[in-house]
Amino acid sequence: MNKFYTLLLSLFSLLTHAQNQEHIYDISVNGNTVGELTVSKLVEGEKTTYKLNSKSVISLFRKTTITTSFIGVFKNNILQTSSYISQKNSKPYDNSIITENNGVYTITRKGKKATINKPIKYVTCLLYFEKPVVNEPYFDVLEAVFSPITAVDQNKYVLIDSSNNEKTTYDYLNAVLQQGSTKHVLYDFTFTLRK
Repeated sequence: MNKFYTLLLSLFSLLTHAQNQEHIYDISVNGNTVGELTVSKLVEGEKTTYKLNSKSVISLFRKTTITTSFIGVFKNNILQTSSYISQKNSKPYDNSIITENNGVYTITRKGKKATINKPIKYVTCLLYFEKPVVNEPYFDVLEAVFSPITAVDQNKYVLIDSSNNEKTTYDYLNAVLQQGSTKHVLYDFTFTLRK
């Protein structure tokens, strides 16, 4: 009986130290569902890991399968490392690796390097799990830019991408992201929380 209680306490300890959230979103282009996006957040003490994985099959001019994979690791709410990879028809298309060392971030994208000398706290991956802090710009790991975000009302926010001026609208219900939508020149891109 003593072993049972020890095991039970160990399990409760694990549950309180590691908290995991996961959401699945349907991806649509011009109103047609083309794939899905799975997002997860794992909290382990001071460390938080975000993962985003998507797969879409889009037929604009010809059939194209696009997959993306992102992992971002934060410690005490500051980005430590991130890795973003996208593929088109199973071939590498784009990627970004970010590492932090003594407060300096090195960003490598398609073989080119850049640095940032200030802490990166607000990253767009957080928007799947919490409402944005509107006074803070959000960092895009692929474009390596900070973009402003504004509140339309208490549940709707708009992020304006500093690299291309595209607007993404985020809609929340009870602090959970329900839908995000971006209007591109050629198409409308939407991800909607699966019920």
